[in-house]
Amino acid sequence: MREAARHNPIGHHLVLRLVDNRVIANTDAQRRVVARTVIEMARDDRLLAFGLVDTHLHLEDAENRDRCGRLAQRVASSLKQALRLPVFFVPVHREPIRSQSHLYRAFHYDLRQQDHHGVTTDPYHEASNLPDLLGLRVRGRQLTEHVRTLLPRVTRDDLLEVLGVPALPDDAPVDWETLTTAAAAAAGLPDLSGRRAEVVKARIAAVQLAASAGVRTAVIGELLQLSTRRVREAADGAIDSSLTRAVRLQLVLRRLKPPGSNGI
Repeated sequence: MREAARHNPIGHHLVLRLVDNRVIANTDAQRRVVARTVIEMARDDRLLAFGLVDTHLHLEDAENRDRCGRLAQRVASSLKQALRLPVFFVPVHREPIRSQSHLYRAFHYDLRQQDHHGVTTDPYHEASNLPDLLGLRVRGRQLTEHVRTLLPRVTRDDLLEVLGVPALPDDAPVDWETLTTAAAAAAGLPDLSGRRAEVVKARIAAVQLAASAGVRTAVIGELLQLSTRRVREAADGAIDSSLTRAVRLQLVLRRLKPPGSNGI
């Protein structure tokens, strides 16, 4: 049995860092780029968790050694390009995961990287898949399915504890001033600039959410920097209920943990 586990691990725990160990992502926008890049590069893998803490990125992939190695290469190459990093990543550090208990430990370890290192620069855990697992972001839905299948004992309460809030009630009061940021975070976008389809969808979700709560058209336009005509067009756009709910939860989260409440 032990011999079989040695040759056929459940997965691998991967760590990526740059050659000079510099901080990989410095802003919320860059941390969202990290998340969307990892999720996209792991589209065909059974990635369970990832978490960036300033200088290094942890990933838990339930695949064999070769597939994990290729994932690490894709992520490193894509991040260097997407973040315009001036230096390269060192070869990935890779540890086999040989038991179910180890799979659970690595999962929680990756999501709790900020706690382990005493870092508070990412209070909303945007450079991890925690938002996807809690419905705060819609980009990494397939990761949620992997966790449900391979880590069935993980509960929502476990994840909320990592996030640092007791609950995320859909009907909690919100501060609409954070609408633009909440919409970008829910869609996994650096910001809401431009006319790309995913940006337009995020704006539509934000407009429809605010309008349904009785926020005036002029106020919505001011919050999202849209003309009255654009706001009305968005209000009539196709509804994406998952994205709209994610925006709502992001607003709730920012009310529970106001910007600037963590770190210096």
